[in-house]
Amino acid sequence: MPYSHLFQEGNIGACRLRNRVIMPLYPTKYPTDSRVNDRMLAFYRERAGGGVAMIVLDGFCLDYPSLYKGRNELRADGPSYIEGIKELLKVIHGEGAKAFMHLNYPKERMSDTEVSGAKQKGDKWVLPLANNMTSEEAYAIIDTMAKGASKAKELGYDGVEIQASYGDLISQLLSPLTNRRTDEFGGPPENRARFLIDLIKWVKEAAGNDFPVMLKLVCDEFVPGGVTVKDSIETIRMAVSAGADAILANAGNKSTKNMTIPSHYTPPGALVNIAAEIKKAVDIPVIAIGKINTPESANEIIGEGKADFAAMARALVADPRLPQKALEGRREEIRGCIYCLQDCAQSGVPGFGRGCTVNPFAGQEYLSEIRTAEKKKKIAIIGGGPAGMQAALIASQRGHEVKLYERKDTLGGQFLFAAMAPFKDEVSELLRYLNYMLSISNVNVVLNTAAGVHEIAALGPDAVILATGSRSRMPDIPGADLDFVHDVREVYESSVLMPYLHSPGRRIVILGGGDIGCETADMLAGEGRDITIVEILPDALSKTKDIPKEDLLKRLKRGNVKIMTETEAVSIEPGKVRIKDKGGNLSFLPADSVIVSIGIVSENFLSQPLKEKIPEVYAIGDAAEPGNVGTALRSALKAALSV
Repeated sequence: MPYSHLFQEGNIGACRLRNRVIMPLYPTKYPTDSRVNDRMLAFYRERAGGGVAMIVLDGFCLDYPSLYKGRNELRADGPSYIEGIKELLKVIHGEGAKAFMHLNYPKERMSDTEVSGAKQKGDKWVLPLANNMTSEEAYAIIDTMAKGASKAKELGYDGVEIQASYGDLISQLLSPLTNRRTDEFGGPPENRARFLIDLIKWVKEAAGNDFPVMLKLVCDEFVPGGVTVKDSIETIRMAVSAGADAILANAGNKSTKNMTIPSHYTPPGALVNIAAEIKKAVDIPVIAIGKINTPESANEIIGEGKADFAAMARALVADPRLPQKALEGRREEIRGCIYCLQDCAQSGVPGFGRGCTVNPFAGQEYLSEIRTAEKKKKIAIIGGGPAGMQAALIASQRGHEVKLYERKDTLGGQFLFAAMAPFKDEVSELLRYLNYMLSISNVNVVLNTAAGVHEIAALGPDAVILATGSRSRMPDIPGADLDFVHDVREVYESSVLMPYLHSPGRRIVILGGGDIGCETADMLAGEGRDITIVEILPDALSKTKDIPKEDLLKRLKRGNVKIMTETEAVSIEPGKVRIKDKGGNLSFLPADSVIVSIGIVSENFLSQPLKEKIPEVYAIGDAAEPGNVGTALRSALKAALSV
């Protein structure tokens, strides 16, 4: 059997699991009125049905209304709320998977009035609990959490996961960096662990010894003076004595969150060695986590004895059928995560919420079932970038006759260059997946063909999908047409510019501090170059999610790249760029070359002429509206389901 280690059954306490793949907590934030809705049901049905052994679900409000965090948090304090939770558990169990509840408590308390030890935040007062709660309050919180675990058992959850990582309340108490208490919850390691150990005992008393308790533990904070693996082993030994059934070996804190939520700058399996050290020291199951992104790596981790289970979160958002495809020998059909964090982190996509850059179905499974078309049509798709490729696949799966035209000799469009920036090799995974799926589909791919209005009309298609992409926007300032001014895409697609830039000592000015401009600066930094980014907004990387943004800014700083914000280029002259700061002051930047990365403009000039000849015309991706690849793929999905 392929991946034989990964597909062994296993146990966490009394809970029998069908294999060794766990989906750790991924807070979808999909509830809109604190109830389970169709969006949540479909999202988790797809992942449970995809073969994962167990899913950790976000917890419900433990004490309404005192601990209520808002409408995106589930409630369990009334029949209408409980009914939805039971339906969600029924869906997950019906697909053969188990469900644990994430058990956590807010790390701070909000007040409308001033409270001793609190800090003002807007019109509220915020009291961090770790060092400000009394001993009596600490035990009251433990009691509330234990009752929450008992409630979870009553509702049908298969176990709970105690959150003791990521800078939340319990991890703050565990850390010598943040715990400043002088009572029984502070000082030596056994005191700092007391809250956690007592909580495990109380949960077992409230929910029963047969109700599994998994501990999500900060095993290394990666900062001087913080929790180390040695510290965590001692904590785990105490936790095992108290009744803990498994350890999810997490790491990092709020200042090292790039290790907790890895981006493309973090190497795969970054925390696996921590799990391996823990496993050597304890006898209960250990779960490895941290950018375990392929079935091969997960199988290897289990096979080499580094952990008993592998936790995969974003990999299962990108492809919920990953375990099933691996088990069935369909490895090439797995859609790999590219760890961009663009659509899945923080609040996700404006107006949409959390989704996935490479998986347009994620978060809208309930609206996006691929059904055979009632009327089979002849469809022409113009443009072979990711949007055109995705639209072609879905339209073909619906039974349409699809012909995909690409003017170049390779599919991929501008996304071919995305993997060229430092640490972005994983980006190429999307095109690998799309190319493979096209190769086993019925789509007729026509390369080296710039299909125009007359050529398309002559085919007599029933519908046309325009995926013609975009072009770079050039600044409307004097000198923008000088020979040493280059569209940023030339840096990636032209062999003419590269030798020029490879000469040391070049003075380069990059207009635009978005992700492409900054990644280009990162790629070109070094070799004696003097690079300056000019950005008109108050911040560079304004649309980039926090974790990759922080990593890239650190890299730019190490590369001595200067970033000038709230600054505008007003003209370009031979050897220099005239700039204006927010105060209106003018100055010059010396420049041997200027690279322009100030945005893109849709290429949809075929739209109107085609609408005069073809019954249905859809524009998708950048041709419809400039955005990232996630937006492009979702627009492709919508068009392909509509045609």
